[in-house]
Amino acid sequence: MRHLKDFKMVLKIISPCLTAVILFISSMNAYAAPWKADPKHTFVQFSVQHLGILPYYGRFKKAEIHLDYDRQNAENSSVKVKISTKSLETDDGLMNEILIGDQFFDAQNFPYMTFTSTKIVRKSDNTGHVEGELELKGKKRPVIFKAQFNGEAKHPFTGSPIIGIQAEATINRRDWGLSAWRAFVSNEVTIKIAFEASPK
Repeated sequence: MRHLKDFKMVLKIISPCLTAVILFISSMNAYAAPWKADPKHTFVQFSVQHLGILPYYGRFKKAEIHLDYDRQNAENSSVKVKISTKSLETDDGLMNEILIGDQFFDAQNFPYMTFTSTKIVRKSDNTGHVEGELELKGKKRPVIFKAQFNGEAKHPFTGSPIIGIQAEATINRRDWGLSAWRAFVSNEVTIKIAFEASPK
């Protein structure tokens, strides 16, 4: 009986300490930590309808993506995307010059466009909506990206965790003042972003 009393006394003393340790360990991953996209595995693509009969594709070769990523609760995460408008590329060199010129992106005066999330809404285990603001040519407009989490793996060389995410949104280019060539090009523009990211 004496041993039982001693055990209960010890347990009473150490229980608060054990509880604190458990809570600390469980909370280590329960916050949004900074992650950064790998530029070699970051893709930003756009498409419009040409003459209403065929999609016309282009991409931006330079983009920075920063995440504050909460593994336990994706809705606590946030993302910021910074895209170089000068890095626009299509298969037509002349069209590239037109698109980065003042009729469209005006890359000389507006070298970047940015998307900053304001809210993430989880739709399923691996999908969600990323709400935020897209700033382009000095104008900010709300945009919702439909996002998909493709999973987590271990980097084969560094051993660090790496995640894959892709997202898509459709915008009206006129909302940002890109209204030229309406007879040839649709107002609706589809933007697709895909990237891999690791902890900073």
